Amino acid sequence: MYLEHFGLSDYPFDGLPDRRFYYVGGAQHQSLGLLTTALSRSGSICVLSGPSGAGKTTLVRMLMRSLPRRMRIITIDDPRTEPTMLLATILRASGVVATSLESVADLTLKLRTMLEQSIAQGIITTVICDEAQGLSDEVLEQIRYIFDLEGEGGKMINFLLVGQDELLTHLDKPAHAMLKSRIKIFTQLPALKSEEVGAYLAYRLQQVDCMQPLFTKRAIAVITKKSQGLPRALNAIADMSLTLAAQKKKPSVDVGTVKRAAHLVRFNQVGFKQTAKMWLRELFSTGLYARLGVIVGAAACAFGAFFGAIYLNEHYHPVLTLEEGLISDSEVKARYQDLTSYLFQGRSAQSRELYLFNQAVAQAYFKSEAFATLFKLHGYALTQDNGDGTITEDVLAEVKLQSLNQNGTLAEAVSYNTPVVIGLIDDNLTPFYAVLYQISDDIGQLIIGNYMFDVKLSYLEERYQGSFTLLFPYIGDLSDLQSKTTDVRKAMQKTLSPYLERYRQHALESTNREANLALTLYDEQKTAVEQARRAVRQGLINQVGLDKSDDQIEQEVSAKLEGALAEDATYQAALVNMLAAEQKSTELEERALRIRAISLLLNDGFERALQLYLDDQNLEELNYSAVALLTLSFSDGPRLINVVPFQAAEPTADIGLNLEQILSQAQEQAPERDKAQRARSQAARPELPLPQQLHNMQQHRSAPQLTQLSWKEGGAC
Repeated sequence: MYLEHFGLSDYPFDGLPDRRFYYVGGAQHQSLGLLTTALSRSGSICVLSGPSGAGKTTLVRMLMRSLPRRMRIITIDDPRTEPTMLLATILRASGVVATSLESVADLTLKLRTMLEQSIAQGIITTVICDEAQGLSDEVLEQIRYIFDLEGEGGKMINFLLVGQDELLTHLDKPAHAMLKSRIKIFTQLPALKSEEVGAYLAYRLQQVDCMQPLFTKRAIAVITKKSQGLPRALNAIADMSLTLAAQKKKPSVDVGTVKRAAHLVRFNQVGFKQTAKMWLRELFSTGLYARLGVIVGAAACAFGAFFGAIYLNEHYHPVLTLEEGLISDSEVKARYQDLTSYLFQGRSAQSRELYLFNQAVAQAYFKSEAFATLFKLHGYALTQDNGDGTITEDVLAEVKLQSLNQNGTLAEAVSYNTPVVIGLIDDNLTPFYAVLYQISDDIGQLIIGNYMFDVKLSYLEERYQGSFTLLFPYIGDLSDLQSKTTDVRKAMQKTLSPYLERYRQHALESTNREANLALTLYDEQKTAVEQARRAVRQGLINQVGLDKSDDQIEQEVSAKLEGALAEDATYQAALVNMLAAEQKSTELEERALRIRAISLLLNDGFERALQLYLDDQNLEELNYSAVALLTLSFSDGPRLINVVPFQAAEPTADIGLNLEQILSQAQEQAPERDKAQRARSQAARPELPLPQQLHNMQQHRSAPQLTQLSWKEGGAC
């Protein structure tokens, strides 16, 4: 119907129970957690209530999935059952032969036997009664009798009563006081709040591969009003709205379309005329005048009770008003001022930042917007002339960039040392997207919409959803390296050769530096060995004595020296350290010779340089993740943390440094980084020429390794 028009993979508002589309809001999450905890063991009666269409049945389906495997779940959907039929239904669902023609005593005995056997086998029995507001008083009393059956371990069965709000009124009857006292949990499933409706619509659209918002803000407000926050009504209005918008070829759903859809699905059928007719019919009916005396009497009693309570309260229990309490009590006044400063927007910097952050998160449900921000950080921005504003792979190729979508930890995302788009989750368990721009110490800077926020790394680690996207210099299709066409393969090698040559030079410099350090350490350990040898020799001379001739002393010392050296711990430790330093120096010199022998100008130079890089990174083949790390290490793009890539003492086994290593390097190099930043800020920043083929783009590239971003509402970076 409208799938092809909006590019959707499935109907997002079909209304059928589908686990993909289940939106877990605050109330749903709390109810699901409470019921799962209570029903995971025997001996609980729980009540789940809510208006019709609030999603109670769907929540029960999710609950059944989350309960333990060794759980026997029995559902009773028809409330018009009788006590004997209730017992027989539970027994038959448990595999016991029973009929409603048997007596209650016989059925109860069978039920007790079945429950005791189930408890012995570790099986928990839970009975779910849907539409429980229609259960008769006798059936509710029978539920209490069944629940009171106890074995050696206590209660042996669970009950979950699911119904509309009338169920609570039904349970408040005096006849059900004993049953109500046994109920462990009362939980309600209210309608969605106004701020949750937009998240609900965005979440279901994301599940069908919709990357653009389809409903305007005013349309969402009308949907909230017409549906009163009930998911069933929401699905019907949203589905009809998309159908009408597709028929008129509209790119999005506006207010008029939503109002028309609400009228068609008959959620605003009762208008002014119908309301007036209903009141007039009730006004002139005989039933109203027959109840008029009771109504007048009840009104008089309520009037007397109200003014009587006011009189007694004023004369016997005088209470200060809120204003008087604030004026007279300094502590209350101070707390009230702190609370208002925190809650009301603009009263303090903290509340204003929190408000802006929540507002930005509420509008960051689509990854395409965060990806456009990442595109800006690399120096480019799409203009309004660029079609629908979508950043495709062709657009990236024109500006010599390439994207990489990865699933991994936050440490892996940071290891590339470039701003990344990361998926997070908000307080309502709804995914949103932001650009992780920069990290320093334990603070990460997030760009959401037109604002930049400082958040703690612990917040990012808790909310991170395991996926990230980054941009790196364009290299093309890696499969070209395996192409049988010589020109294609040579072209790809020519693209990667500058990066491999820089890596080779860096590896050679690092190896030479480490070899010099190892050689210096070898000389130091060699001196330590000689000093320990002299100390042992001198000790032997002192033992022999000075009353003998020099030749005798020399002979005795020479005979005992080797054995004394073998037993001296200081000498042996120094000897082991010297040999280790010598071996390390030899290995580094051999590595330097191998690296120095690599020349990309020779026929096999590219393969040898590539193998050097793969061996250092413990990779079997060159993939896009390794290419991104290689090219970003020697590019002048924006940096997530201002550290020099591959600045480890020796090649690391991982593709990139972990988060702790990067942060420690950033702290160690802070003075040099600050000095470089001051030099860059004083230097002139020439604008790059605008390529002729990019007439539909604006290029505003800034200096490399940008460390501070001036990000204002409506502005650009």
